[in-house]
Amino acid sequence: MKDVLTHETLAVGSYRFAVSRLIPHMTQVALQIHKKELMRETPNFAKQKFLYRLSRSDYERPVGKGLREAGLGDADLVNLSAIHAKIGPFKGLAFNNPSPQTEDLYIKSINTTVDQYRAFLEEVRTDTLVLPNCDFDSGKPTKAAEYSLTDDTYATLLAQLSERKFDLASAELRDNVHEFYSDLSAPIETKKDQVRCQNVLTALG
Repeated sequence: MKDVLTHETLAVGSYRFAVSRLIPHMTQVALQIHKKELMRETPNFAKQKFLYRLSRSDYERPVGKGLREAGLGDADLVNLSAIHAKIGPFKGLAFNNPSPQTEDLYIKSINTTVDQYRAFLEEVRTDTLVLPNCDFDSGKPTKAAEYSLTDDTYATLLAQLSERKFDLASAELRDNVHEFYSDLSAPIETKKDQVRCQNVLTALG
């Protein structure tokens, strides 16, 4: 993990804070600002919105009970956010109520994600998990020139492996990297940087 996350403890702590406190808290603030509009557009809003698939007790067990309901101190944040969203430098972040179609896609995506995650957890439990090597954004198989960020990631990975003389690289990882660079005529993003491209060629040997 330290090879990927330079400051592992800070990165994990920031993630836990965002998931357990920041995101839920800002969701509460957004709901306070726009609750009347949402209820006006969707009369059964309170019953249908944010139906979490994980119970509160199950969530608090690993995360803790530090979450709280929005209180008096949040009123100022609500009002300030509403003002800045209209006239301040953050007006680009102004909230727009989603259309019914967008809302439906969002809810379906959440349900699909939760179902898939639970299926993966079951495969982990039975030691049968096999993750596809695909681009999570497009869903397409990972290959050179398919996605610029993938090209950049493979170049970084190859540089790290080469620096350590491939001492921790499994046979499967070696094969995967060589397969990725099997067609060097492809318009790989790395080619735009001559120095980095040469480093990739040198590392491939």
